[in-house]
Amino acid sequence: MSIPAHPDAMHPPKPGRTRTAPPEMPSTWWSAPRIRTYLLFDLTGVIYLLLAFVAIRLVWALGEGPERYSEVFASFSNPLYIGFHALSFVAVIFVGIRFFSLFPKAQPRDTGLPMPPEGVIKGMLYVAWIGVTVLLSAILAGGIF
Repeated sequence: MSIPAHPDAMHPPKPGRTRTAPPEMPSTWWSAPRIRTYLLFDLTGVIYLLLAFVAIRLVWALGEGPERYSEVFASFSNPLYIGFHALSFVAVIFVGIRFFSLFPKAQPRDTGLPMPPEGVIKGMLYVAWIGVTVLLSAILAGGIF
């Protein structure tokens, strides 16, 4: 069942040549398959905000001295923090996959160069993503530099 929206919700700034139907909310808005994906994508922003607070807490502790930093860093072994970081990892993977699926569609088409197939572009993005992840992991683990 549709509900009527506000009559001026999508009112054009000047009258058009043809009459338009009054805007109505779709009756299946909450059950539409795409809306769940959009809402999950928006929810990742909240997760990134919380990650920023965690990072600020860690930097603040670093400024208070090595003992305080060690205490805060040791608190990350709490199961709640481990669960939160696992959820954060899933959120990063979700956003990355969503970005990579949209990236080929956003490429300019009038460059004069032939467009590679969408699978090639996605493959190159995933290889670059995995490569950067492995490189940064090796650096942070002390294997490089």
